[in-house]
Amino acid sequence: MPDIYDRSKALAVRMLAPRSKGGKGAELTLTKTQKGPRDPDTGGSSTIVTSFGGSGMRENYVQKDIDGSLIKIGDVKFLVSPVLLSGVDMPQPATQDKILFDGKLYTVIQVNPWNYAGLAVGFEVQARA
Repeated sequence: MPDIYDRSKALAVRMLAPRSKGGKGAELTLTKTQKGPRDPDTGGSSTIVTSFGGSGMRENYVQKDIDGSLIKIGDVKFLVSPVLLSGVDMPQPATQDKILFDGKLYTVIQVNPWNYAGLAVGFEVQARA
């Protein structure tokens, strides 16, 4: 039974790979910002910024999906590959992460992982410019 999940993940990786590698996606950069450890000398804490190179595709929401509260005009949907360009697993995007795609910076609003039996086979991300 786990074979079907592995095949689903492999299919998502192939489809969402950058066009240069035979897929239908494009390169993107996911940036996560986290609070670092507290510095007792300054009383504040540092900020840790980590970037991950991945791939995916962007599509616009259709007019009937835009309700003005959850999905606003200008929001886009990303389908993000479950692996980075290096081949290791992509960390799950989270609210307030940033995605750089096609030269434009987006803020993650909501994430719906394609998570079957604990295996992430991709992510559907709502983002706002």
